[in-house]
Amino acid sequence: MAALDRIKTIVVVIMENRSFDHVLGYLSLPEYGGRRDVEGLVDLDTDPRFANEYDQQIYRPFPMGDGRLLHDLPHGRQQVATQLAMSGTTPTMSGFVKAYVEENHSIVEQPPPLGYLGPDSVFMSDFLARNYLVCDHWFAPLPTDTHPNRVMAFTGSATVDDTQSRIIPHRNLVFDWLTQHGVRWRAYHCGFSFFPLFGEFEHILGGRFHSMRQLVSDIATDKDDEVPQVVFVEPEYGDSPVHFGFSPNDNHPPDPIGPGEHFLRDIYTALSVSPRWAQTMLIVIHDEHGGFFDHVAPLPVKMPVPAGALYRQPFETTGVRVPALIASPFVRAGTCYRGNLDHTSLLQLFAEKFAGDRRAYSDDVNRRLDQGIGSVSSVLAAQARTDVPPAPTKAVPVAQVLQATKPLINENQKALLLAGQKLLAHDRTKAIRQFPELVHLQS
Repeated sequence: MAALDRIKTIVVVIMENRSFDHVLGYLSLPEYGGRRDVEGLVDLDTDPRFANEYDQQIYRPFPMGDGRLLHDLPHGRQQVATQLAMSGTTPTMSGFVKAYVEENHSIVEQPPPLGYLGPDSVFMSDFLARNYLVCDHWFAPLPTDTHPNRVMAFTGSATVDDTQSRIIPHRNLVFDWLTQHGVRWRAYHCGFSFFPLFGEFEHILGGRFHSMRQLVSDIATDKDDEVPQVVFVEPEYGDSPVHFGFSPNDNHPPDPIGPGEHFLRDIYTALSVSPRWAQTMLIVIHDEHGGFFDHVAPLPVKMPVPAGALYRQPFETTGVRVPALIASPFVRAGTCYRGNLDHTSLLQLFAEKFAGDRRAYSDDVNRRLDQGIGSVSSVLAAQARTDVPPAPTKAVPVAQVLQATKPLINENQKALLLAGQKLLAHDRTKAIRQFPELVHLQS
């Protein structure tokens, strides 16, 4: 029996706004083991691939500790174009400092976009990388910001090319596809969910969305015919309209990455202590790079403008490389998968698993498959492991009490507020039962 046939539950976690080199690039450095199987940071002082030039000065990646940044980093479509610094049709990846300065930030000796973290800062990602599998060629689907890339992950196409305050037009939503194919699915959320931005409120309020606080008890009590075959787990988004009980743990700058590492540990611990871990696959990725440097050029994957799109210029490449980790008994410890993947690789995986054909999701996904984007099933090993490495221990931060969002300063904050208001207007009683924090929103 193939490994994919033996997997009963696929768990997907999509974090926010970090690049591969920023989070996992250290794996290739000699002081951290110098893994040659991972395309990370090497020869930083001499290799031209790691040079960013601005105002006749060369800047290179540098080690940074975890902590709150002074501000978010630029990562909209135009800013990413600056970061890629195309030479003809080739991204040189040399414009990250320029994009940062052009966003009205003064230049400093160590520009934040070039900072990389070490294993102490990303203790759980380090654990997963050393005990399970790294994908070092997983790219954000599009060279732009959050909404288009999350829409790609959940539909296979993008009718928007930026993040704005609106309900997102879409087609082929993953919840619809799974339901049509008789797949049991469930979503867990720390706070307010991203999914109301699709406007399909009956999915949100129909009983398949659970608080993260229910994850452990659900795993322990679900009957075999109730266990979800696909699970989405959402962090507490820093841009959420209201925080209640959870601190932001989505990794979105300027917030630190530490809370997100604790969040990942909680998920892994809940899954791995269950007898069902033997049939589980955990996939952890980031939606896009968030303005942080990466030295690997995006792939030349073209995406035409879909019908009904709110933009006119087609995309010519994927986005920047993002951290991607797979934990399962069906991956070998301390290994790296080098094949080309992006968020639509998840949809190929679902199609392969639940429809018997990785081309069964949509024409949009197949268009990327035909340009070299593979399925996540490619990472699986034929033989299952029997060891279950215990998660590392580390102090957990104190949960944050109710906090109204600070004055809205970005479009994602405005979008999530709009989605919350529309969800309340759709069915206030069910919405507050599902997301109690929404009671504090102004209608």
